[in-house]
Amino acid sequence: MTEQRKIRGGPPRLPASPAAGDASASEVRPESAESPRLEGWQPRSLPQLRREPAAPAAAVAGDVVLTADVATANLSAAASARLGGRAIALAGVVVVAGVVLSRLIGWLRTAVFFAQFGGSNAGLDSFYFAFRIPDTLFQLVAAGAVGSALVPVASGLLANGESERARRLIATIANLMILALIPLAIVVWIAAPGLVGILFPTDDPSQLDLRIGMTRLMLLSPVLLAVGAVMTAGLNSVGLFGAPAVAANVYNVGIIVCALLLTPILGIYALALGVVVGAAGLVITQGMAVRKSGLYAPELHVHDPAVRETLLLMAPRALGLGVTQLVFLVNSVFLNSLAGAGPNSWYNGAFTALQIPVGLIGVPLGIVLLPPLSQAIARGDDERFRRLVDQSLRLLLFVVVPMTGFMLVLARPTIAVLYQHGNFSAADTASTTPVYAVFLLGLVAHVLIALLAPIFYAGKDTRTPVTAALLAVFVDVAAAIVLFPFMHVLGLALAIGLGAWAEVALLVVLMERRIGFDLRPIARHAVAFGAAACVASAAAYLAARVIDPSLASSSLVTQVVEVVAGGLVGLAAYAAWARVFRLPEFDDALTLARTLIGRTKPAGQAVVDD
Repeated sequence: MTEQRKIRGGPPRLPASPAAGDASASEVRPESAESPRLEGWQPRSLPQLRREPAAPAAAVAGDVVLTADVATANLSAAASARLGGRAIALAGVVVVAGVVLSRLIGWLRTAVFFAQFGGSNAGLDSFYFAFRIPDTLFQLVAAGAVGSALVPVASGLLANGESERARRLIATIANLMILALIPLAIVVWIAAPGLVGILFPTDDPSQLDLRIGMTRLMLLSPVLLAVGAVMTAGLNSVGLFGAPAVAANVYNVGIIVCALLLTPILGIYALALGVVVGAAGLVITQGMAVRKSGLYAPELHVHDPAVRETLLLMAPRALGLGVTQLVFLVNSVFLNSLAGAGPNSWYNGAFTALQIPVGLIGVPLGIVLLPPLSQAIARGDDERFRRLVDQSLRLLLFVVVPMTGFMLVLARPTIAVLYQHGNFSAADTASTTPVYAVFLLGLVAHVLIALLAPIFYAGKDTRTPVTAALLAVFVDVAAAIVLFPFMHVLGLALAIGLGAWAEVALLVVLMERRIGFDLRPIARHAVAFGAAACVASAAAYLAARVIDPSLASSSLVTQVVEVVAGGLVGLAAYAAWARVFRLPEFDDALTLARTLIGRTKPAGQAVVDD
């Protein structure tokens, strides 16, 4: 019941560089003469890989973009062609475009809510509270558990030419989701008055009835979204990214249309109905692609070892998501305890703004990399696996570290541009901005999680990410309990960031131990990125101050100019710093970007048209 992924500990979301050219800076000595293959990677038992010099950007880009995998037959052949060669570049473009559009429409959805109801509206707060219970059902049964377990297993079957088993697996998981969620939804519908009264009590009887009614209305959405999640995972497994990318946008469009057209008639109930309409659109949009690929049939093959393997892989992930709901519930209970309307909406608005950069960078990278990483492991291609991971980590840090600085110094005009329309006042902007700034302290960690978790999922290891998630939950809850009495909403936002950093720390340590990466060169480069980001952020701040000395203008035009001018000046300063100090990731990023769009051909690489 989310866009693409959920940042751990956040509010309910409505559905989303290669090694340096300088070899001396990035080369790592090999530990042995020959490294064991990745095939058969199991949790806690991954053999050490030989450490070798990381490939330059062009070579890595050539491996991802220009090397065709050997096809097998039928669906397997089609999947192999889509996940290798230039097709993977096109897949990346489709996913990135889809997620970018999804984040923009997701922001528009929240902006429409605020414009119609304002940032301090009791009914809007009640909608967010009501959304929590249906979202919990979806997270417990499907959500990330489906993709993280189904994609590696189905990709492995397709890589070995077992097309029919892959089809049966996807159909069986979809039907099991339906059979599990419909009874659960019925039970929760009956128990809704008691659940809402316990979790989100209020002294206003009309608001309590409103929360119960919207909760019951939205209980159809978890069933639809679970089916949609299986469809997305199945299509991604066979290398089809277009329909899933469009589907997330249809979900949000459905909510927006209902909000705009039905609010005058239904009031706040229009938003709850929009969630159901959007979830149905998510399924319908992917239906044609699923039918053409033959990925669904009304059948169950629970005795197939692949089905059992997928369910076993889903179990730890589902447990982790279930425990994670404790964070959501704790935060919601705390927010419900604050006097007056507004805190829940400010919190959700700030979190939606945070999701935009996470969705633009981390989520697309994780989605696109999971199938090729899974196939690399299935085929024992150690070298390609290492290069994909190393390339992604370096490029991600090179982009996200300065972006965090820019967004911090431009936080207030950014929130004003995003939300200060209609009934959302300047006072609401002032209340939301500090929450947004505190959320940004965890931005790098949230983006890293979106990349690090799929690295383990690709090896069919769902236990390690769950272990890290459990640590994050513990830190989230403990920090929220300690900080909320003193910092209120800001304390909840800070607790989420602390939990994310704890999760990243554990994932990095376990990845280094089990996969054999030496992360010290990447850490040294990250420090260089941080120094450059400080200088560039200062330049962005000064540019914004020149335009508006008070940084509090109520003019939308002035605020847009502040954000655009500050961002461009900061970007120019960052690029200049990278050039002067010869940060190799700058050239690597440019080379990779040109390669992905087909404007250059890496030396020594033959272009293979699939």
